[in-house]
Amino acid sequence: MNPEQSLYELLDNYASGRLSPEEAASVEYKLQHDPEFRRKAEQHRVFRDAMKFYGHRNQLKEILEQTHQEIEAADATVPVVAMPSTGWKKYWPMTAVAASVAFLSILGTLWMTRSLETKQTAIYKELRRNVDQIKRSQKIMMEDIAETKDRSKPIPGKYAGTGFLISANGYVATSYHVVKEADSIFIENEKFGRQKVAVVLRDQANDIAVLRIEHDSVTSVTRTLPYTIVKGEANLGERVFTLGFPREDIVFGEGSISASTGFSQNPNAYQVSVPVNPGNSGGPLFNESGDLVGIISGIQTETTSAAFAIKSSVISDVITAAALDTLERPLILPKYNTLKNSNRVQQVKRWRDYVFMVQVYKN
Repeated sequence: MNPEQSLYELLDNYASGRLSPEEAASVEYKLQHDPEFRRKAEQHRVFRDAMKFYGHRNQLKEILEQTHQEIEAADATVPVVAMPSTGWKKYWPMTAVAASVAFLSILGTLWMTRSLETKQTAIYKELRRNVDQIKRSQKIMMEDIAETKDRSKPIPGKYAGTGFLISANGYVATSYHVVKEADSIFIENEKFGRQKVAVVLRDQANDIAVLRIEHDSVTSVTRTLPYTIVKGEANLGERVFTLGFPREDIVFGEGSISASTGFSQNPNAYQVSVPVNPGNSGGPLFNESGDLVGIISGIQTETTSAAFAIKSSVISDVITAAALDTLERPLILPKYNTLKNSNRVQQVKRWRDYVFMVQVYKN
């Protein structure tokens, strides 16, 4: 059903059966589940019925006027015959009856006309009230539709990055530099939609942040995560993979560990040969078994294809040191890998459910 479609046209087409099955089903669903829509539809039905009655009344009036014109025309063509004076009394009773019938007909016509005029006035007033009410209702409804349409397309964030679940209790890891100046933060993916989050941990030195999903829609569905966080070192040359949001669609990338240290020989990071862009910041870095080995942190612009990732062992140490498991909703790191016997395509299908675009807003 087109939200821009006129309310009058929509209801009229529904009443006359001119809507498609999908549009008719949509209207019927709203009639059953939306009391306000049902009330406005009933008002419009009353208005339609009143208009039909008003049209029938005009047709009747036209018929009466046409009949009167035909009678007057017929009277004008009847010749006047002089009646002998001696027979006038003979025809008097018949003339009196005819005059009485004519008089009663005139009275009946006057009464019917006055009654119709009175009813017409009442109908007109009722129609005016209905039209005014429907106009107000339509305006409110179209404003609601426009507002709903606007809400269905959230305003893009000031800038964006990537995040991923590190706990089935609704905690998401990302890069500190992605959220450091945020006034509000939302995360989004295909499985869980758009969720508001709050920052519960900031580690500027290691460029790590942990977010908590405020609504329980994720925790009610996610019982466990299919990957674990590797606490040891990845090997030089080891194949690695990432998912992220350098654009609105999720993007898969692959490469290898190209150095055991990061930018300026940072021992807490790897250099990786994975093609990444700014929107990949905060994204997960997985190994061939499907376990987390790092979090994408940045790009070295001076060196082609050089990106950096904070080591997963650092992530685990930062979270443990912060004692986030003492929160009201404890942060419990995953302990079992269910992806190690899956092929790459199957792994990606599972990974993408737990990777989010991070939308950052700043006033």
